Amino acid sequence: MFGSAQKSEYQKRQDGNATVFEVTPGTAPKFTIMAIGGAVLALLGLFMLPFGIIFIAGGAFAIWFSWFREMRPKGHAERNTFRVTPEAIDGGGRTFKKDEIHRLIIKNALNNEIVTAPNVMIPINAPTAMGVAFRAQVATVANGLEVETGGKAYLLAGGMDQTTAFGLMHDVSKVIGFAAA
Repeated sequence: MFGSAQKSEYQKRQDGNATVFEVTPGTAPKFTIMAIGGAVLALLGLFMLPFGIIFIAGGAFAIWFSWFREMRPKGHAERNTFRVTPEAIDGGGRTFKKDEIHRLIIKNALNNEIVTAPNVMIPINAPTAMGVAFRAQVATVANGLEVETGGKAYLLAGGMDQTTAFGLMHDVSKVIGFAAA
């Protein structure tokens, strides 16, 4: 029903007294069943010309939407690199000093929930169930490591599965000297 997602990963390397983290996001799954439905709709439109133009346009939109549109925010679909020292985190064009950081969190980009427990959703009907199931599958590679400071959260890296996100948070916490989660 849905194309499979590729797992995320991160690499770390030393650069002087800093540890540089490079995070490669996982690829989001494709909504394959919607693409197939769009292709069928477009084919139907070909047989109904000239009135089938609306079917062709609708089918083309369904194919584009399900196969090429990225559901995750920009920071979760591209590679991120940031530096961590025992005194600060440099990422996203900003420097976050250790004594100004409130906490590091893992937050899911699709539902804005801090990742600690599974989110339970109850679908109402079949089309809704497919949409909810697809969104839940995309959410498996939509976790981001965020740093909270000054009452705001800033994304350091995104597009990760939970295993990668927790591993990254653990390693960043060790470098900066926070209690590892």
